[in-house]
Amino acid sequence: MEISKESLSKYLEKPIPVAVAELCNRKFDFVIPSYQRGYRWTKKEVVRLIIDLLSYNKAKDGNFYCLQPLVVRHIQVGDHHYWRVIDGQQRLTSIFLLLHYLSYNNGGYSLEYERDNVLSRVLTDTQNFNPDETCEVYHLSNALNAIDSFFKNISDSENQKKLLLKNILENCSFILYVMRDNDIKDQDILDDMEHDLFNNLNSGKISLTESELIKALLLHNIGEEKLVKEIKQVSIAEELDNMERVLREDDMWYFLAGDRHKPSSCIDYLYKVWHLATYEQIPNDIDYPIFSKLEDDITSDIIMLEKWKEIKKCFYTITGWYSDPLLYNLIGYLEGRKIPRNQREGYPPYHEELIAKLYRYSSLKEGGNKLPTKQELLKYIKGLCRDSIPGNYLELRFDTDKNAVFNLLLLLNVAMMINHKSQNKTGKDEKSSGKGNNTSIGRFPFHVFHSLNWNVEHISPQNHKDKSKLYNSLCELKQEYDNKLPKEVEALFNKLDTNKDNLESLNSDPEFIALSKELIADKQDVMLLRNLTLLTEHDNKGIGNKFYFDKRNKLNEYQSQGSFIPASTLNVFSKWHTVNPDGYILWGTKDQEAYLLAIKNTISDFIKYCDHVTE
Repeated sequence: MEISKESLSKYLEKPIPVAVAELCNRKFDFVIPSYQRGYRWTKKEVVRLIIDLLSYNKAKDGNFYCLQPLVVRHIQVGDHHYWRVIDGQQRLTSIFLLLHYLSYNNGGYSLEYERDNVLSRVLTDTQNFNPDETCEVYHLSNALNAIDSFFKNISDSENQKKLLLKNILENCSFILYVMRDNDIKDQDILDDMEHDLFNNLNSGKISLTESELIKALLLHNIGEEKLVKEIKQVSIAEELDNMERVLREDDMWYFLAGDRHKPSSCIDYLYKVWHLATYEQIPNDIDYPIFSKLEDDITSDIIMLEKWKEIKKCFYTITGWYSDPLLYNLIGYLEGRKIPRNQREGYPPYHEELIAKLYRYSSLKEGGNKLPTKQELLKYIKGLCRDSIPGNYLELRFDTDKNAVFNLLLLLNVAMMINHKSQNKTGKDEKSSGKGNNTSIGRFPFHVFHSLNWNVEHISPQNHKDKSKLYNSLCELKQEYDNKLPKEVEALFNKLDTNKDNLESLNSDPEFIALSKELIADKQDVMLLRNLTLLTEHDNKGIGNKFYFDKRNKLNEYQSQGSFIPASTLNVFSKWHTVNPDGYILWGTKDQEAYLLAIKNTISDFIKYCDHVTE
């Protein structure tokens, strides 16, 4: 069974920090279930943990050293309580091995493997074992030898051992998740729940995200008297839940993240933006890097509240941009572009990087200067939009500039929402009633746009090199349209029908060539911007390599069925830009030139708008 992130709360209690000392004092009994692969840490991971623990300083590194998530299931048999480890066995086992090596004789917590007593055998005799016996024996013994070797090769080892034991017992905590039993008495059902949790957690279908760890960290570090602390905890928890809810809304998410699929925890996006804006990079060589940084920085309750205020400020700034139609359109366009990986500034992460750049510009003082005004921020964003437009945008080609073509066509639709004037059918400018008023600006539906897969569509079809396929297509059209075929199509079909036994001979027929060029763009023309528009992948497959007039009819059908068709594409297939169009059969030279002029006018108006200093 696949568990969604949204249903994870049905399986797990809310996470709480639990100190290693508490696990020891209460003599927790842990069992590693037989379905788990066992201990797999190498010398590298073990030594790294030791060094981290030795270097931990509560005064500067925060209230506790976090050993990260530990997911367990509580079992009671009579008066005996024990805990089955669903996730987190590597660190739990490593701490257990360290306590054993340090001769911690206060009982500690117990740990055993369900399938055999391999751990007790290794602890009894670390030298006499067969490395081929089991992987668990091999890795557990290597871990113990790594610990021993580490302390044998450092100075002042006895004092270092004391310091390590002190830090483990006084300063180390796990983030504990306990599986809910939901008052279920059937053990088979509970066993199935446990397996579902394990399989989903370890297959990557769900993960314990940084947001959960950060939430536990924030709520744990409120140093007030009990009643005040509980009130603040409830307040912060409610605000965090509200942030997640707002960020999960489709129109908000796709405005911020372009075509990226919605993750299980959207607030993780906010933390990444805040972290990137504050520190300009996110380490990719450690688990939970943002949580780790917060844990390092939060050395007091005051600092915790300061960090919480910073995160809230970031959230409300972003939602403020979303509420402003102008900023919404401009930022949404920048996020919605297709950019090759080698051209992305912060890849990975990519989407968060742009929003972080804007937030850093708008909210962080540099060199003691005052924060930029909203107009200065708008000027900065307009500059990014202006810089995104190629100087030769009218010469873009699908075969060499696919991403650039897509981005320009997206901008074309967004710019139509922003520009304060629109081109009517006579070519005259019509002033919009709300010029200069952001509230009059339309909002491009990024949430609809990015929920679909998009193709760049050739308005006039590509040349049919295979004349038999062309013949078959025209036969289908003739059958579909009966005797209502346009005369140009009828003439082309008759040429094919007459020569159907030797279709290739038509390659040298001047009349056929002339007719086909009217209906079918040649290879050079088909790739030009004047012959390109945006369609969803679904609609594109539906119209295939059909003729213009047939595509037009199909799109009218799709629109009546509720398909989202961008405004610029609707204009193309209604010949909105063509003055006195010569019918709706062909996408001719006159139509192409009118369309290209409309693109030029829309984009040039947008460029002028971006270059304008004040709003």
